[in-house]
Amino acid sequence: MEAEKELPVPVKAHPHWRVNFRPAVYEENRIKTLTECLDLLRKTRVRLRGWDFPHIPPREDELEFGERWIAAWSDFMGHLEYWRFYLSTQFLYLGSVREVTETEWLAKLRKTMEWHAHARHDIQSVPGFLSITNFTYNVTEIFEFAARLSQAEIYVDPVAINIRITGIYGFMLAADENRMWSSDYVTSQNELTYAVTLAPAELVATAAEQAISCVVWFFERFGWLRPNIDAIRTDQQRLLTRQI
Repeated sequence: MEAEKELPVPVKAHPHWRVNFRPAVYEENRIKTLTECLDLLRKTRVRLRGWDFPHIPPREDELEFGERWIAAWSDFMGHLEYWRFYLSTQFLYLGSVREVTETEWLAKLRKTMEWHAHARHDIQSVPGFLSITNFTYNVTEIFEFAARLSQAEIYVDPVAINIRITGIYGFMLAADENRMWSSDYVTSQNELTYAVTLAPAELVATAAEQAISCVVWFFERFGWLRPNIDAIRTDQQRLLTRQI
């Protein structure tokens, strides 16, 4: 990935997600053409809510073709995204923490957490929030996309999945306004990284549970040591069944 100044959108200037899929065995031209790369992503991208993962823009000027990769980006209503997909099948994604870069969402979460946690925390001093529901949606989409690539037999060797969130020091987990919530979990880390390596068959069979394990891992790093897994699973199923 080029330096920040060379990216077409300033995603790295904000708190952001970084997602990387890397097959255990490197094969330079596992996919033969860039056209096949783009066609594959169009077939396997996850479209369970209003924004696909990864987003494939309709505008040709938001697509780029390198020697061995394709890339795309977007800057839409506060959502910043940049990704690359290589002929080797490595996938690299950067996406802004939308709860921060979508300013209306940030204001709404701050107001909600004023009601939930004002007695224990100075909410106005919190630099940002991560919605527990949206967090579950994001991680579920990541693992679902990896599983779809595996189903398409793009990954035939174990694949390393790396999920990192950067720029989140002091961020608080936030509940929706209609959810009972009496806690204020804040991270003391600026960056958190989750990594797992899975065989393709295991990834296909257990993508949803792998996503829940990942969500729990992150939430524990905010100090939520016994997350409500039933509630997380309910949120996940609402996404997977398109009930949101």
